[in-house]
Amino acid sequence: MKNKSSSLLAAVAVATVSAAPAFAEGSPWLPAPGAGTISVSYVSQEATEFYRAAVKGPTPAGGHELGQETLWVNGTYGISDSLALDFRVGAAESSFMAGPSAPFPPKENLSGLQDVNAGLVWRFRDEVVSSGPSLALRAAAIIGGSYTTGYISSLGDGGDGGEVSLLIGKYVGERGALSAELGYRRRNRNIPADTFLNLSAGVLVGDRVGLNLGYQMIDAESSGLDIGVPPFSPARFPELQEDIELVTGTISIGLQSGTTPRAIAVDSLAFTYGSVVGGRNTAVSDAFSISIGFNFDTY
Repeated sequence: MKNKSSSLLAAVAVATVSAAPAFAEGSPWLPAPGAGTISVSYVSQEATEFYRAAVKGPTPAGGHELGQETLWVNGTYGISDSLALDFRVGAAESSFMAGPSAPFPPKENLSGLQDVNAGLVWRFRDEVVSSGPSLALRAAAIIGGSYTTGYISSLGDGGDGGEVSLLIGKYVGERGALSAELGYRRRNRNIPADTFLNLSAGVLVGDRVGLNLGYQMIDAESSGLDIGVPPFSPARFPELQEDIELVTGTISIGLQSGTTPRAIAVDSLAFTYGSVVGGRNTAVSDAFSISIGFNFDTY
C-alpha cells in the first residue's frame, strides 16, 4: 500500500465526531518516531429530544433546541516505533433556555474550555511485522474543563481522573481497515465510572477519498442517578448515569502525499455526521463536524 494511502486509511478508520461527553480516540496505528499529526475540528450539535432515565421525550420548554458548538484540537506524536503521545483540548459554547415550568434552572448560554485528555499509547503488536492485528494499550489523564456544571446545557461533568483502553486495528487488503477500542474511565466528583466501546470501519475509494462508518457506546455504572428520581437535583447533573450510543459516518479527502523536513503540511479534510441512537439521561443529539488534518516531522 502506498504511504499516502495507508496514512489516509488509518485516519479514516478511526474517524469520530464528539456528539457526547468526551470519548477516547486512541489509535493502534502510530506515527513514525519524531513525526506526528494535528487535527482541528469544528463540531456543531443540536437536540430537541432528551432521555430522562431511559424514556425519550422533548427537551424542557416543549422541545426547545439544546445546542452546542465546539472547537477541538487533537494531536499525536511518535516517540518510538512502539510509543506515542496523544492529546485533545477544546473550547465550547452551549445554548438553551428552559421554560418557567421546566425542572431545570434556566440558562441560555454557557462557555468554557473542555476537558483535557492526554495519553500514552504502547503498541505491543504491529501487524506489519507479525501475524494478526495491531494491538496497543492506552493510558490517559483527564483534567476537568473550566465550565459551570449543574445545568442541562453544561459542557461536561467537570471531573478529573483517568482512563485505560485496549486498541485493535487491522488493514483489510489494500483499501480497507477495521479498528476497535474497549476502555474504562473513572473520575472524581462522584461521577459514575463508565465502560466505553468504539468500533470503526474504513475504506478507500480511489487514491484520496475515504469513507468511514463508526459506532460508539458509553455504559455508565448503574449506581448513577436518574433525572427526576430522588435524590436527583440539578446540582447533581455530574452524578447521572449517562449512557450513550452514537453512530457516525465520515468522508475524508487526502490533500497531499507527505511532509517536508521540519515542516507542517495540510494532509486531509473530513466531514462527519453523527446521531445519538440510544441512551439514558442524555440529549438525543445530531452533530456535524468538519476537520482539517495536518502532519509534521522533526527530522
